[in-house]
Amino acid sequence: MIVRSRPFIAWFTATFLLTSAGAASAYHTQFVADNCNYAAPTATSYITRDGSATVALRARHEGYQWAGGCWNDNDRDDSPNDPTSDPSTGGEGGDCSGFTFKVWRESQNESDAGFYQWGMLRAVHGPFTASRFKAGHGAANVTVAKSALTKMDALASESHIGMIYAKNADGTDQIIEAKGEAYGTNIWTRTYRGDASYSGVRRTGWSS
Repeated sequence: MIVRSRPFIAWFTATFLLTSAGAASAYHTQFVADNCNYAAPTATSYITRDGSATVALRARHEGYQWAGGCWNDNDRDDSPNDPTSDPSTGGEGGDCSGFTFKVWRESQNESDAGFYQWGMLRAVHGPFTASRFKAGHGAANVTVAKSALTKMDALASESHIGMIYAKNADGTDQIIEAKGEAYGTNIWTRTYRGDASYSGVRRTGWSS
């Protein structure tokens, strides 16, 4: 039998606790607390679909955070493997509806259809879930026939929304979306247009 001295046991216990704390801190990366802000948005009168596509592309390859809405532009997830469906981890990225809200430059006031530029590092999700976007809730949003959808319109189900980056000749779409913790935010070819669970949604008021 090996007998350990009390100093050794105390050292081992302290080391274990510090290591565990460090692991927990790394797991809950707190990207929002360390990097994000709550600055007011900038009201903007002239907004194009191409301009908002550029806004969306800055989030490409960034992370995903359930109920989130803050990211940088370094082409990687700075808070990988955060727990899913847990907004308290404060990780990098938007979720599908938070991403759409910022790219569509919407107001937190649902009765306001104006355009508001939110900074990438502005932590904001907005009042809409995917299902509320699908129903056309909010002064800026309307439902549209899927056959009429074009660039930067969206396809939404009860649990997910993705914006059309480009239409493919075969009837599919290139969708830019915040997909999930394991996937992050990117562009994928999707068949949402042919899926009965998805409906067409449009943000109104584009300048062009």
